[in-house]
Amino acid sequence: MKKNLLCFLLFSLFIASNLKAQVIKGTLKNEVTKEPAYAVSVHVKNSTEGTYSDDRGRFQLSTKKKLPLTLIISSVGFETKEVVVESFAVPVELLLNPASILGQEVVVSASRVVQKKLSSPVTIEQINSKEITGSPQLNYMDMIQGLKGVDVTVSGIGFTSISTRGFNTSGNTNFTQIVDGMDNQAPGLNFPLGSAISLTQLDVDNIEILSGASSALYGSRGLNGTMVMSGKNPFKYQGLSVLVTQGVNHIKNSQSNDPVGPSPYYDWTIRYAKKINEKLAFKINTQYTQAKDWVATDSTNKNGPGTRLTDPNYNGVNYYGGATSTDINPFLQGALAANPALAPIIQPLLGKPNYVARTGYPEYGYLDNKARMFKFNAEIRYKINPQLEAIASGTYGTGNVVYTNDTRYQLKDFKVGQYRLELKSNRWFVRGYTTQENSGHTIIAGPTAQYINEAWKTSYDGATGGWYPEYTSALVTALAGGASLNDANLAARTFADQGRVLPGSPQFNALKDKITNTPISEGGTLFLDRSKLYNAEGQYNFSDLVKFMSVIAGVNWRLYSLNSKNTLFPDKDKPINVKEYSAYVQLAKKLDDDKLSLSTSFRYDKNTLFSSPKVTSRASVVYEVAKENFIRFSYQNAYSFPSNIQALQNTLNGYNSYASGGSSFLLNDTYHFDKNPPYTLESVTAYQQSGDASVLKKFEYSDIKPQSVNAFELGYAALIGKRILFDVLGYFSTWKNFIGYANVANTPGTNDVSAFKDHSTYVQYNIAFNGGQTVNTYGYAASVSFDLSHNYLAKINYFSDFLKNRNDSQVNNFNTPHYHVNMEFGNTGFGKKQLWSFGTTLRYKPGYFYVVTGGLAQGQVPSSAVIDAQVSYKLVKVHSSIKLGATNITNKYYSTGIANPDIGGVYYITYAYNVL
Repeated sequence: MKKNLLCFLLFSLFIASNLKAQVIKGTLKNEVTKEPAYAVSVHVKNSTEGTYSDDRGRFQLSTKKKLPLTLIISSVGFETKEVVVESFAVPVELLLNPASILGQEVVVSASRVVQKKLSSPVTIEQINSKEITGSPQLNYMDMIQGLKGVDVTVSGIGFTSISTRGFNTSGNTNFTQIVDGMDNQAPGLNFPLGSAISLTQLDVDNIEILSGASSALYGSRGLNGTMVMSGKNPFKYQGLSVLVTQGVNHIKNSQSNDPVGPSPYYDWTIRYAKKINEKLAFKINTQYTQAKDWVATDSTNKNGPGTRLTDPNYNGVNYYGGATSTDINPFLQGALAANPALAPIIQPLLGKPNYVARTGYPEYGYLDNKARMFKFNAEIRYKINPQLEAIASGTYGTGNVVYTNDTRYQLKDFKVGQYRLELKSNRWFVRGYTTQENSGHTIIAGPTAQYINEAWKTSYDGATGGWYPEYTSALVTALAGGASLNDANLAARTFADQGRVLPGSPQFNALKDKITNTPISEGGTLFLDRSKLYNAEGQYNFSDLVKFMSVIAGVNWRLYSLNSKNTLFPDKDKPINVKEYSAYVQLAKKLDDDKLSLSTSFRYDKNTLFSSPKVTSRASVVYEVAKENFIRFSYQNAYSFPSNIQALQNTLNGYNSYASGGSSFLLNDTYHFDKNPPYTLESVTAYQQSGDASVLKKFEYSDIKPQSVNAFELGYAALIGKRILFDVLGYFSTWKNFIGYANVANTPGTNDVSAFKDHSTYVQYNIAFNGGQTVNTYGYAASVSFDLSHNYLAKINYFSDFLKNRNDSQVNNFNTPHYHVNMEFGNTGFGKKQLWSFGTTLRYKPGYFYVVTGGLAQGQVPSSAVIDAQVSYKLVKVHSSIKLGATNITNKYYSTGIANPDIGGVYYITYAYNVL
């Protein structure tokens, strides 16, 4: 009886709840093309009840409101409509009028609240999902190259580094990348991971890039900009979407040095999202990319003007192993002592040093250029009530990519995971996440090649000879036979290299595997980075409590658990824990009938590696001088603690050569600079060439400390006649304690400077340190967008960045041309029923000087004009489209930085299902 009564009560409650909530169904379409209107907001007026249309334009909305009621239908790109519903039985059938999106874009990253991009207090560049769909580029990371004020360095397929305002390099630790609220940096290396564990191509809703200092809201290391990426909400974007791209690259031409023949390019992306009911939704994303990577082929000699055929000390930028160099005069003197009759041949050579480098391996064939990347993401959302949502997500990425730093690095089978739990209200959020890193089987090109050379034939062994004694003997023999000095050196190298192991041979592979599978701490070149990041943060918007102004405040806690087994950091005994604490507040007020907007932000940061906390501040003024015409001014005082790499790195980057942080813990306790002082590497080289010890210059160092910048920006943005969007800006920044890098050397165990004459008796370091002088950067930019009607859109932007008071003792990573020009022209729908579309872009950069961190290389990057283009056709009945396109369509190879690969054209065809 009790059981039956319970069933009756439950059934009654079910009936009652369904009687209270009625369902409104409907379909939304584009009035012009009759396509489904996807992800359109449908909500009940004066209510929190709402939903979105699905991938077929259908919606289903549960409501407890009584009839009649009004629905508000809105979406960027369509005119907003209001519809009166008088019956639940009659479906809503509605055609939406397309509308210009110029000036209607909204952003969140500028002030952590939703606002129109046009009235933003700072410069923001933006990409949305519809722009990605119509782009001729292969992925959204490539699209970023055309944005105003943005510099991009491409190390290879799958590794793109982004920066702003001139500070351009691979792996920039002063640029922040945030994905769905999570810092996307590698826990150990501290630079953003690019697309490794970011959003898949089909899951991007919006990308916003803040140019310049942005640490007031996003924390330390945001000095060179911040990119905020938002994934698609599964409640809003539903259904199955598929994107398949097949292409070909490495199409050679007469001007390229590309050693790879035509090769296939594959990219497959799948997204599935489902709203199970009004409370529960989930999404699953996966993307796989595979291609033959671009190959770095720069043969420029780092040791002088000669070539492989003219300089015995040749060390090519992308030839690895030549960093091992020795003055062979001691061997010549030994030969002379053994046979005085050789004096007429040898004596003239001893008047100056005779440096000879070991033979290097070119990148192609040495590093595996099979690039592949796999990403998987899953997310589930549960609406506890209409104002409160719980989110759980996980992203995993793995693959093989190559990037450039102090040498070229091949990341083989790297693995990175990022996992999040979040509670989000319309007023507050609490979020916790972790990033787990596994460096996999990473190959460090430079030192690995040096070790292979040594493993095959040692440079010098007092008992059995070695490569250099063999070289010297062959050199003398050739000279005695009447050969010229240049021909004798070539003959000597050929003789000493007899039987040298070559890439691809079983012996070479065995040596390479042994070296790259032995940790750096044990004499090999294997990274064992298993570092982790843990982050917890919360934010509250006090607008419901404070009525006279807007107040937002937040706190953040972060733990870096550095665990490299003594291969990246001095963490041999146990992981090094670095903690950061921060709190921020933002105050904003609107005056003069909301025409004048004032805002200020303050942030407190503490890092346990440094004794003193730092305070960051930002202030801005935005005034609407006329309708849709805004003048903006902002000031930011920003601090950046040295990254873990800049403070604590202790990594082998060559034979007797280290990449080093600048903390006194390393410089004194590990390298003993206080006992064996360092000298600038430039002066050591001069001493080796002249033999005059007076040219040696000591390197003045101190414990590394935070750097700071005071940045000012003035801008003007306007929407003219709803058809022209104009934005112009200028900025000026002053940097103090600027963190750069210097190449130095010392002689461990002795202060006898004569030890610098023998490469094997001194150690080189590439050290992070603070420059003593004030550095200024300044620049300006302008952009214009034109809505030409009939779905035609044109854009052009121009920007320039400059640096004053350059500290020539530092490598400061200010690598940018004097100006950039980017253009776009396209149409999102033309022809009968607007089934056709096209897009073209042009990026032009004049030549510029580029210096690579770590002393890898420096030189002039040639000018480039890169054209990308695509044409698409929609198959409406099967919800599909076909795109035919090309990036760098002229196939004129170009590079984005010294020691990086030259990039040719990629010609592709894309099939998209349900990508709207």
